[in-house]
Amino acid sequence: MTCGVPFCHVGCPLGNLIPEFNRLVFGGQWRKALETLLATNNFPEFTGRICPAPCEDGCNRNEVDDFVGINAVEQYVGDWAIEHNLKLPSPESETNKKIAVIGGGPAGLAAAYQLRRNGHGVTVFDTHEKLGGMMRYGIPGYRTPRDMVDAEIQRILDMGVEAKTKTKIGDDISISDLEKDFDAIFWAIGAQTGRPLPVPGADAENCLSGIAFLEAFNQ
Repeated sequence: MTCGVPFCHVGCPLGNLIPEFNRLVFGGQWRKALETLLATNNFPEFTGRICPAPCEDGCNRNEVDDFVGINAVEQYVGDWAIEHNLKLPSPESETNKKIAVIGGGPAGLAAAYQLRRNGHGVTVFDTHEKLGGMMRYGIPGYRTPRDMVDAEIQRILDMGVEAKTKTKIGDDISISDLEKDFDAIFWAIGAQTGRPLPVPGADAENCLSGIAFLEAFNQ
């Protein structure tokens, strides 16, 4: 027997409490399993679909037969929460502080959730028509179903988070105005510029990066 931090926990880039939420699922405590996941991961149904699951390489069950399907359990918990229309917890009190979140992708939405959960007023700004960032515009719908993305985002908005889409900072609203109207600004603009291959001709007009292609396709 090996004592200490579970290997699956060490292998998770998000630091998910894997043994804890699996134990809760095994005991049928779905709501508590969701709350445990949300402590480190705002989008279990999303990561459960796309994460390559390095946690499973560290699963102790590999020493016996085969790893636990951790990402499948994670996805199921997230899907169960959406199916049963579970709401995210409202803040216990208001701080009367206002935070601007620039970017409505996974990082911005996660920040909006955590900030609102702690009682801050939050407004998310994004240049796209809809929130979601790379979850919506960088990954095909067969990997991240759009109704799932919409439901997850709506849960965050239902906490009292305001969204201003089709708004470009610097054009539609200045940084100085943001600094005047908000107590703090969280920048979550993402990594939406593709990298061309280091080969001759990669800069030709008819060559697109994967990021550019996927955004055009998903638009």
